[in-house]
Amino acid sequence: MQHPVVLSCSMVDRPRWAAVAARLGLSLHDAATILPAGISYLLEAGAQGLCLRAALDAAQSPSATRVEFLDPALLYRLRTSGKRQGLGQALGLHKYPEPFVLDATAGLGRDALLMAHLGCRVLMLERSPLIHALLEDGLARAQLVTDEPLVQAAVARMQLQQAEAREWLLQVRLGEREQPDVIYLDPMFPPRNKSAKVKKDIALLQELLGAEEDFASLLQAARATARLRVVVKRPGSKGDVRLPPPSFTVPGKTAHFEIYVSSSASSMR
Repeated sequence: MQHPVVLSCSMVDRPRWAAVAARLGLSLHDAATILPAGISYLLEAGAQGLCLRAALDAAQSPSATRVEFLDPALLYRLRTSGKRQGLGQALGLHKYPEPFVLDATAGLGRDALLMAHLGCRVLMLERSPLIHALLEDGLARAQLVTDEPLVQAAVARMQLQQAEAREWLLQVRLGEREQPDVIYLDPMFPPRNKSAKVKKDIALLQELLGAEEDFASLLQAARATARLRVVVKRPGSKGDVRLPPPSFTVPGKTAHFEIYVSSSASSMR
């Protein structure tokens, strides 16, 4: 895959986006000129921040993947979620209301925002520099919002690091990082949501990042690291028979959660 190009839509902000391009090791391209040959993805910069799209979509579709914590559907989830509902149950918030959660596969940060809204202190890890840049941009824009107190309160509990999860977990076990109470894992799944926009977001992440080649080893590392439990998000209602059976499962409409309780917290459920 060729490197994406950062498109600067505003000459006023060009120095800002040039710095982002340099940090990511990308070439900077003027949006008003023809796209160079051989480009697979575009990381576009404009008035609404950063977005990512497949190069073929640039002239054919306005759709793009971005981290948008003010998305109406996400705001609805914040307003209707509760600690005793699916994700809150999976995290164990009925007993530990403000845990430190390590979201080791952050993606577009939607579940991280919801966990922070429910009272968790959330550290997001993202291994892809491009997705990390989208998350960083989304957090920065959300922090400037003054008319959505739910989002303001949630992003205040969120932090972001670019890191490979297994390396971070090893550093935790070596005493070099803070031990999380809960580790949250959401592997890249086939899209299940009926919304075309969400499908495109997930499909682009899958295409760009690739599938998790050895999720079993990541789960094993997480279980050896979490103080209280590991929560794995799964599509539908069926688990993966190749993985160890969970301590218990929390069902859901489009996805369910498999919970692995640590031996030292077996009474948490």
